[in-house]
Amino acid sequence: MRFWRGLALLLLALLFIYPLARLLFLPVAAGVAPLESWQPFINSAALALLTGLIVAPLGALAAQVLETKADAAVRVLGLGLWLLFFTPGYVLTTGWLVVFTNPALRNSLPGQLFLGPAGLVFLYVLKALPFAVFVARSTFAGASATLREAALVLRLPLWRRLGLALRLVLPAMAAAFAIAAIETMQEFGIPATLGVTTKIPILTYAIYERLNTTPTDFVGAAMLCWWLIASAALLGAVQVAVQRRFQAALVHGKARRALPVRPGAIGRVVLALAATLLWGAGIAGPLLALASVALRGPALDAESLSAIPRSLGYGVLAATLALGAALFVLKLQRGRSAWFTVAVQGGLTANMAVPGLVLGAGYVVAFNNDILPLYGTALLLVIAYAAGALPVAVRLLGGALAQLDTKLDEAARIFGLSLQTRLIDIEGALLIRPGLYAWLLVVGGVMFELPVSELLYVPGQMPLGVAIVSADMMANYDQAARLALLAMAVLAGLAAVLNLVLRFAHAPGGLVKESA
Repeated sequence: MRFWRGLALLLLALLFIYPLARLLFLPVAAGVAPLESWQPFINSAALALLTGLIVAPLGALAAQVLETKADAAVRVLGLGLWLLFFTPGYVLTTGWLVVFTNPALRNSLPGQLFLGPAGLVFLYVLKALPFAVFVARSTFAGASATLREAALVLRLPLWRRLGLALRLVLPAMAAAFAIAAIETMQEFGIPATLGVTTKIPILTYAIYERLNTTPTDFVGAAMLCWWLIASAALLGAVQVAVQRRFQAALVHGKARRALPVRPGAIGRVVLALAATLLWGAGIAGPLLALASVALRGPALDAESLSAIPRSLGYGVLAATLALGAALFVLKLQRGRSAWFTVAVQGGLTANMAVPGLVLGAGYVVAFNNDILPLYGTALLLVIAYAAGALPVAVRLLGGALAQLDTKLDEAARIFGLSLQTRLIDIEGALLIRPGLYAWLLVVGGVMFELPVSELLYVPGQMPLGVAIVSADMMANYDQAARLALLAMAVLAGLAAVLNLVLRFAHAPGGLVKESA
């Protein structure tokens, strides 16, 4: 067991620690040089702070509505947030760029605002809002009904009740602010499309430019990566400080969750307007624009069309590797070795805090040499995809695996069942549904992944994200729209087919039959 744990830690070090160390220590080895321009960092920091300030109260308000109100508009709002969460930022940007290709709209005030800093803020808010809502929902889910009842019994005035509610929600708002700002600082797809169009220097795209020019400026890219990581650490520290100052214990033995109530007539109208605005601005507007432009123009050529099966294949391979490695690590954690669990969780958490662009840059530096000459190969691209997806896979499968009683395996051993039977017929059968959902989530994430794809793809073999953004830069919006919509349809079809197979396999008389 010690051998396998050591092997797992060595693998994690090779995939995460070694590439990041090689990249981040370049300025130390070469001597710290002053930045040519602070403008990308200033722009990114200002946009991130503004996005956080907008998203934090909106996310808290939406989370409060989702947890305390019962209405059809609430369900529509929740579904819209999930769809917005899964839609890549550069796909949303492409849709809105299509909308403003109309000369009348482009020359109007909304068009002028969109093709400037306001457009970046708008898209950043759309992409950060789901994160803020999901974080804040736990606060309202844990709030006891006795808090409101006590305030009414004591006849506290409305302003005092609102002040108490604000104090309780401040930790959630701090977390929403920090996460929204960090996600905005680390976002690459939106700056790679709208940022280039508006010619606004953004930190993440500045890192990419230094790695994608000749000669490659590794030291300059590493310096900017340091600023990106330091900004995320500072925002995280602000969140922790606020939470320690204002955190309150909401969940206790006598807590009673407040049941969702149906809003009044005015509340229903407001909720309907909010759901309509979210769907119109975040989902229906850009996707309908993509659908409209996809119906025009020439058909996709074979080279462009090949990006979809290529990225789907990358996704299948990376998801299989990531979930296999996640199961291997989780199995090793089920022992009594506390140091191994702490080391693995610390490494995976640190990896989640590092944006994909920085990890991809680390891979460029670490595997572009005579010792490990993997740069420029599809193998390194798949490994980078799997490494980036490993923390998510561990967390998705960790909860499902924790539900399996360890006595199942002990009983199977007592009855003399083989290892294959224990893994496939017992654990595999119980984990197949959450495993399928985790696998599909990773496949979809890899298909539309952009920063790692931009840095590591094999020349002449563009992945899907690179092909869409390249079409955007050439103003071939019809081609970008077809690629995006067709890829979404392929992914949705794959999910539907696998779910039908799973349902049929578990149905009476299906593939999995009851034993006599």
